[in-house]
Amino acid sequence: MPGNDYFVDAHCHLHEYSIEEINTLASHSIVIVAVGDDLETSSRVTEIAKTRRNIVPCVGLHPWHVKSREESLSTAKKIIELALENNIRCIGEVGLDTKFVAETIELQREIFKLFLEAARDNKLVLNLHTAGTWEEVYQLLVRYDIERAMFHWYTGPLYLLKDIEASGYMISINPAVKIQRKHRAVVENAPITIMLTESDGPYEYRGMKLNPLMVKEVVKIIASIKNVDQHLVQRQVMHNLEKLFSLQ
Repeated sequence: MPGNDYFVDAHCHLHEYSIEEINTLASHSIVIVAVGDDLETSSRVTEIAKTRRNIVPCVGLHPWHVKSREESLSTAKKIIELALENNIRCIGEVGLDTKFVAETIELQREIFKLFLEAARDNKLVLNLHTAGTWEEVYQLLVRYDIERAMFHWYTGPLYLLKDIEASGYMISINPAVKIQRKHRAVVENAPITIMLTESDGPYEYRGMKLNPLMVKEVVKIIASIKNVDQHLVQRQVMHNLEKLFSLQ
């Protein structure tokens, strides 16, 4: 993995960009963790990552894509097979969501448990979607003895941060920290030692078209809030990524 002079985008939907855009983004000094949303996009992420050493693949089934039980179970199993066959060390984007798709939460739980078991048995990283379910997901991680996980774009309870830290898990900070008060409060209360930066690109949030290049600004914002040197934040974030993926 590239050195400390690189920035980190720990959660990006890189498959949504064109080949030209991917080549441009990957040419910058940024390690991009590319997540999958379903079997098709997970397969695409797997192939994209083979072309660049600074792209880290994750394969997963996004909670928003969990609909039919039979189809979702089959897809989840195929995604796990894809990870194991290609020696992919990260499952994501996976998790639970009661904020946007509460109507499928029971099926989401059933699917998520398959990914929890796979992560536990194969020592994989989990790149997590936890909208409205931060505490439930944390308890499941502990119950399933998950060693390595990241809560993407964390906006959950501030009191849960200590438990996340104690368990060795990470959170990621999104460019939305510029305008999202509860996300800024997370930065104020969390130690830098559990923070990663992310874009969630190309997602659009309140008029912001998120993209990997924005993680550089996120580093500056974290440094400003914490009143520390931005290069210290940049190096710490890379160190955190290496720790998450056991690359130290």
